[in-house]
Amino acid sequence: MSHQILNTGNNDYHSDLLTKYHSISAKLKKRFLRKPNVTEASEQYDNLAVECEQKELYQYAGLCWLAAARCQGTLGNVLTEINFLIKSGRSFITAKNKNNQSGCSYSGQENLQAAINCFGHALTRCQSQEGFSMMSASLAMELASALDINGIPNLRKSIEIHPTLRAINTLSSYYIKQGDYASALQVLTELVEFLTANNVSARTSGSYMSILQRCEITRVLLLLILQPTPQRLSPSQAQVLEKYAWIEENSNIGFRMGENEMLLLQSLVLACQSRDYQALVELEGELWSFMDIEQKGLLNKLVQTFNKD
Repeated sequence: MSHQILNTGNNDYHSDLLTKYHSISAKLKKRFLRKPNVTEASEQYDNLAVECEQKELYQYAGLCWLAAARCQGTLGNVLTEINFLIKSGRSFITAKNKNNQSGCSYSGQENLQAAINCFGHALTRCQSQEGFSMMSASLAMELASALDINGIPNLRKSIEIHPTLRAINTLSSYYIKQGDYASALQVLTELVEFLTANNVSARTSGSYMSILQRCEITRVLLLLILQPTPQRLSPSQAQVLEKYAWIEENSNIGFRMGENEMLLLQSLVLACQSRDYQALVELEGELWSFMDIEQKGLLNKLVQTFNKD
């Protein structure tokens, strides 16, 4: 990586940091009959990075930790190298966020690319080691979060390496933000099928029940928006709509869903099937308090879809 990102600011403190950085780098140059002390240089880069971070000069901190990572790579200390690469990537992401907040979008993109490079290198190093799958998945997830909807490939990589509920839910949310409702539905369907196959629904854990309930409601909304033909419905997707298409006593789907919420969802499905737009508008207001921000957006999209028909 070039030193270009350090050439911002002309005050004395920045110049002092640059002088310290170049002084450490000079010590790494090979001298006749003299081997450079790479360990010492790594420690000095680390110390300088901490100093930069304390001063909220995150670009500088990122470059110093990247230099420290290179030293550790030279020494063959993979764990320490990965640790410094992660610190560097996080510093560049923080710098990107601060630059974007201040309106410096160009610098923000430059720092983002630096972060992508750091995390990418860390991932490569992790994948070359045995037993690092969870760390690899976590790194891919962290980078995806920084990239927002542009991080879908990183999320998929994270899920391929080590699937987690957080990664899968985030992936479906990114698809929803893009308006790719079919992909979002597919991801949530696979998640529910995975949880069901592993008997998660039988657990008493409130967190798992909440996840399943959230997935159920989101899937209902996505199915109503997409209006797939019966031939295009998977068995589990067909079962979801059937649960709400027939009003039965005590049919709470096994979730901790209140009777009022259950009846409103059933009414929503029936209103869509009968194409009763006025009923949809009334139900939107009644369902509002039961849904999270993402689901409220989908409900609004559903009402708009039927308004166009």
